[in-house]
Amino acid sequence: MTRMRVLITGASGRVSRLLVPQLAEHHRLRLTDVRPPPYPIDGAENAGAEVLLGDLADPAVAARLCDNVDAIVHLAGNPRPGDGWDLLRGPNVDAVTTIFDAASQAGVARIVLASSIHAMGGHYWRADEPGGPPVQDDRAPHPCCRYGATKVFAEAAARVYADAYPLSVVCLRLGGCLPAPPHRGWLDTWLGVTDLGQAVRRALQADIRFGTYTITSANPRQVFDLSAARNDLGYAPTQTSIACADGLPDGPSTMCRPQMRDRR
Repeated sequence: MTRMRVLITGASGRVSRLLVPQLAEHHRLRLTDVRPPPYPIDGAENAGAEVLLGDLADPAVAARLCDNVDAIVHLAGNPRPGDGWDLLRGPNVDAVTTIFDAASQAGVARIVLASSIHAMGGHYWRADEPGGPPVQDDRAPHPCCRYGATKVFAEAAARVYADAYPLSVVCLRLGGCLPAPPHRGWLDTWLGVTDLGQAVRRALQADIRFGTYTITSANPRQVFDLSAARNDLGYAPTQTSIACADGLPDGPSTMCRPQMRDRR
């Protein structure tokens, strides 16, 4: 594996906390967020990691962050599906174009964009029948919420930049990532920590120009088809939610269920 200088945005977030120790074993890291990471950066110090704080929406900050890095793992954003446009637009739309502008000007070779299965969440409810075919990545996006819509925008913006610049982008539609599912509503779409690390490492190295891939663990009922990630990235999940299922309480799906609202 080629050792690269990798910028990780959103370094204070939950997913970054799970990912950083795994990437620090293989790459030299630069971590950024608006506040310091509130967790021990296991392994990162020995790997020569640096922490730079700043707001990605500021073009000058983004330019400084992208200077002298080979790749970016863009995790920054507002992860709350229930938030309104006013809270989602800055971190999930404006910051995406700012970091892509800076990366393209700095000559960054690869961006791994953290998208979400919420970008395809509308398909989930149509596939949520026993025996139904899994949702394939080449289907048109169908977000289940405003948050999912911002991820569709990010994927589309990534396509524009990949076409216009010598910049390769891999979009990963990540499932719900925790060390273990908190309840049974997570069993279909759970993404284990080890599988998260594997997917991002493979996305950093894959010989592709652009692609969008769903990433979950090898769960017992695959609502989303993982074959594109297997074929293009070499992704081979080793975890499954069934190993954690015994004794879990019932709970709602990780997917937002679209609801028709009255006109006002």
